[in-house]
Amino acid sequence: MRVSHLELYTHCKKIFQALGVPYGYAEEGAETVANAEFLGLYGLQQLWDELPALQGEIEEIEILNESDSVTVIDGGKQSGMLLGKACADYLIARLEEQPSVAVCVRDTRPSRVLAQQAMYISRKGHASIILYKKPSHSSLIISSPNSIYPIMIHKRDNEDIIEGINKELGLTGDKKLKLPSVTTRFCMFGTTKVDEVDKIIDRFENTIDTKYILTTTDDFEQRWESSWQFGTEVSRELWLDLNETGKRMLVESTDQSRERGAGEMA
Repeated sequence: MRVSHLELYTHCKKIFQALGVPYGYAEEGAETVANAEFLGLYGLQQLWDELPALQGEIEEIEILNESDSVTVIDGGKQSGMLLGKACADYLIARLEEQPSVAVCVRDTRPSRVLAQQAMYISRKGHASIILYKKPSHSSLIISSPNSIYPIMIHKRDNEDIIEGINKELGLTGDKKLKLPSVTTRFCMFGTTKVDEVDKIIDRFENTIDTKYILTTTDDFEQRWESSWQFGTEVSRELWLDLNETGKRMLVESTDQSRERGAGEMA
């Protein structure tokens, strides 16, 4: 079945609210999932995969430590779909004081839908590199304000990129950032030095290498424009399963749930 962006957004927002997710988070999560689906990044499937973990109370995020260029945050087991925007906003705020900064998030669930935040950072005039790990590979999402869309690279080893980030941040010894060793972390690197990130993007897009899987800016642009013109194709079964799951999980209407934007009268 084909659906519009508005249908996707509305559908996902109702599901997040049925799970008891606060209204603002529900809006951010719905936009992230809808945009990921329109970019060909299977946002609905990611939402389905994370449904069990999205139930219950949302723990607050906490800054664990902070230096001039690096902030480490405890994600409170939250999904990257929900806290990605807050982390991106924090990174953007820090870039007003420093030319290059990193925000590293622990105890979270990162995924390809963080491409939404890479695009958001680039719209604010900054370049970014987002790193996260999967069981078989590590992934990079690289964005620049000189392109509407990011590139995405899946490869086994991204130590070269990490070393470049450490050099830019001036980190040495024990202070160096390391590639996430577990699948519950991600790192956002942002910089005002757009030309340097453009060089990285050009290097990947102009090199043929079977050691990694590359999604180019052109790939994303074609998917996005086609989805807006014709709607995006989604699994009817997945759509209905998410809808029914949302109904079953609809939180009881209480004073607290109504304040959070959930419950039967939401």
